[in-house]
Amino acid sequence: MGALRVGGMSLARHQLGLALALGCERIICATGPHEPEMPVLRQAAEDAGASFHAVPGVRGMLGLVSVADDVIAFAEGLLVLPELMLPLIGDGPCVLSQPIEIGLAAGFERLDINHASAGALRVPGRLIERLAGVPDDADPFSILQRVALQSGIGQRVLPGAALEPGHWQLVHNDEQAHAVEEGWFRLHTRDGGAQGLSGRIARRGVRLLGPALLHAGSGGTVVALAGGVLCALALVTGWFSLIVAGCVLAAAAWVLFLSASLFGRVERRSLRLARPRLAPMRVYGGALDATLLLLLLWNESPRMGQELAYRAFAPAVLLGLLRLASALMPPERAAWVSDRALLAVVLGAASLAGWLDGAILALALLYLGLALNAVHRASQLTSA
Repeated sequence: MGALRVGGMSLARHQLGLALALGCERIICATGPHEPEMPVLRQAAEDAGASFHAVPGVRGMLGLVSVADDVIAFAEGLLVLPELMLPLIGDGPCVLSQPIEIGLAAGFERLDINHASAGALRVPGRLIERLAGVPDDADPFSILQRVALQSGIGQRVLPGAALEPGHWQLVHNDEQAHAVEEGWFRLHTRDGGAQGLSGRIARRGVRLLGPALLHAGSGGTVVALAGGVLCALALVTGWFSLIVAGCVLAAAAWVLFLSASLFGRVERRSLRLARPRLAPMRVYGGALDATLLLLLLWNESPRMGQELAYRAFAPAVLLGLLRLASALMPPERAAWVSDRALLAVVLGAASLAGWLDGAILALALLYLGLALNAVHRASQLTSA
């Protein structure tokens, strides 16, 4: 079941992300060493600074765990939101459990008359020695869970938030993997921060097409490249004075950039990947601003005595004030102010109507007013 895929990644890879987030330094996977997924897991573990071991069965773990170690184990097929797992299992030895009615219905193992397993545990390394007589074909998690309970390790019942649909689940087959995927994407994209119009469109698109793109081996990188291609096409159309078409292409590029950023957040959150050194949205914002600046510059015909720097002044001020206003405003309002797609559409409509120069000045004044108002409100709060 560890090879089943949700969001383009195997369940084993999702569980590896959980283990790394919990600070595990040694990853042990009880499976065949020649499974296709093993090189991917090994590379991901080693990139994170952990060692990786694939063992054929239960007894293969005996020489890899010392008495001083803590062992964290997950049931095969467990899929959990990382932020729910970390505070529960990070507080010391325990066997996670849940109410029997909910757990059995979800396919988890019964623990006692009132509780079912929650598919995760943390135990002292000394308990691994008790697996010496266990057959290699036994389920490692189930055996270790039984040993832990017999040794007096207490149960820790899942809180109500973990019991909500889609938050804590066991995936047994391909049909279930496909069934949980839509809900998994929705959970990982529901709190992507403040959303303007373009952000809402991007989130809807990621939820609709995200699973298919990830299963095809694509994802945020491909979407970002598509946005870059649209920026290039916008510049080509602008060079030939097709400013309206260029603005439309720039607006579409911004939606793709937001989608790529959302893909990145989903992957980092679910797989616990490190944040990139340079925030992708800084790169995307710079690329889109440069595209709009050139489009607006090419739209202005040179007048007597006007140099390039003079003609670029108003568009540059417009884009600079957009950045300033969005940086000073609360995130909910800034998401709309910094929406480059909306700006591109407005500029394209103004160009179509022949009012582009006036629109640039009017929008610059609008952003200036918003920035000044934000500064005024901040100063009032500080003085109070």
